[in-house]
Amino acid sequence: MKTTFKLYNNKGFLMIEVILAIAIIAIGLFAVMSLATAVIKGNKQSKGVTVATTLAQDKMEYFKGIDYDAILGTYTVYTDYYLEAQVQNDIPETDTKTVKVDVYWNPGTTTSKHKVTLQTIFAK
Repeated sequence: MKTTFKLYNNKGFLMIEVILAIAIIAIGLFAVMSLATAVIKGNKQSKGVTVATTLAQDKMEYFKGIDYDAILGTYTVYTDYYLEAQVQNDIPETDTKTVKVDVYWNPGTTTSKHKVTLQTIFAK
């Protein structure tokens, strides 16, 4: 009697097929998780830049709305943010003020690597 071996049968999956399928799914899930982590970090950075820019713009708008002689250097501490406005008189011309507003975050101190700077000139 001649014995024949079948490579495949219709009774189910081979153990190696199941292991390979799990490995492929795991690799795909790790890739998706890495992408999700990068997106979350990017969103956090974008939020910081947006809030800092808004704070700096608000300070510049405040300076626009007050008397020229009342424009002075200030600092303000917000939750997680530090705003510093530096005013230089008579720079670049007489009767002008150069205003530079820096907003720091993460941490909200001047030693932070994260900073937004806006600068403008006000004339008398």
